Amino acid sequence: VQVIADRGRLLQVVTNLLSNAAKFSPPGEVVSMRAERTGDRIKISVTDRGPGIPEEFRSRIFRKFAQADTPDSAKKGGTGLGLAISKALVEAMNGEIGYSSPAGAGATFYILIPIA
Repeated sequence: VQVIADRGRLLQVVTNLLSNAAKFSPPGEVVSMRAERTGDRIKISVTDRGPGIPEEFRSRIFRKFAQADTPDSAKKGGTGLGLAISKALVEAMNGEIGYSSPAGAGATFYILIPIA
């Protein structure tokens, strides 16, 4: 299946999601990635096994310089720009970005990109 996307920018988004998942998963845990057709789009999902996204952070997760306050957030590093940039890039390709994060059960970030 081919998608309507900028190859370099799509790679940048997927790389960012994988990097975040690895960063927030405990050592030795698995990060999984999945691609599936959903109607006229492809859904690419990246799932980590970390602590999940705190409820109080969810409303600003895609904002510039946003970083969740967690006991070990200082160890995670980063600028807080990755998800904001990813959102802008995905939307510029007529796609969507989102996530799900059951309490204490990791997070799944996904992008939906139109099929060519």
